[in-house]
Amino acid sequence: MTWIEFTETIRTVCTYYERKIPNDNALELWHERVKTIPRESLDWIKRKIFEENDTFPKNLPTVMWSLYNAWLTAHPEKRAFREEAQCPECEGGWLVLQKQVDGYRQPISFSAPCGKCRQIPSAHYMTLFQAIEQGYERIELKKYPEAGPRDIKKLAESVGMKMPDYARRVA
Repeated sequence: MTWIEFTETIRTVCTYYERKIPNDNALELWHERVKTIPRESLDWIKRKIFEENDTFPKNLPTVMWSLYNAWLTAHPEKRAFREEAQCPECEGGWLVLQKQVDGYRQPISFSAPCGKCRQIPSAHYMTLFQAIEQGYERIELKKYPEAGPRDIKKLAESVGMKMPDYARRVA
C-alpha cells in the first residue's frame, strides 16, 4: 500500500475510535511494518477492525498483519504464490493441448490455465472437459522424459530475469 493509502486508513481508524492521529515518526514506523499489505485488502481489514475491537487496537500494525493473513485465508486465490497442486488434468497449472487442423501436417499446440486447480492466476480458465469438447487432446509432458522437469527459477534466470522471493512477503 502507498503512503497515502496507509495514512488514509489510519485517519479513518483514528476518527472511528475518536483518537488523535499519531505523529509522523510513529506513522513512518507503522508504514514500514505494513507497507507490503496490498491495497485490495484494506477495506476488509478496516471493516474487521471496527467489528472486532471496541477500542483502538493497542498494536495496530500487528492487528493489520493478523487481519491480512485472515483475509488471505478467506481469499486464497489472491495469494501471490501457492504450492503446486498435484492436479491430474494439467502440468503445473497449465493444460498442454494439441488439435489436428485441416491444411496442417502437424497438430497445432495450445496451452491454457487449468480450470480445475486454478494454480495460475488468470482472467479465463479452461477445463480438460472444455478442451476436449473443442476438439483438443491433452499432451502429457511427463510421457516425454527427454524434456525433463523444468524449474521456473532456472528458466527465468536463463533469459536474464529474476523470480521474486514470495516467502518474504508472506511472513
